[in-house]
Amino acid sequence: METQGQSVKLVPMTDTEAFEAVGYDTAARCLVLKLHDGTTIRMEKVPQFRYQGLMGSPRKDAYFRAFIKGQFLSKPV
Repeated sequence: METQGQSVKLVPMTDTEAFEAVGYDTAARCLVLKLHDGTTIRMEKVPQFRYQGLMGSPRKDAYFRAFIKGQFLSKPV
């Protein structure tokens, strides 16, 4: 997955119904989500601690809804 000319590695998620894979571009502060329907979304200006919180959360769907969804500008890729 490329974002702003940089490659973002997507990590498969098996413990969530909200998305299939997640990636983060540290330099651009962009969170990349691949949804189960095949859509890929890029969320801008996401702090790294939010990505780390998402990845470390035992309830990724709940964490995403509470702290990320609707909080950052998102665009389909």
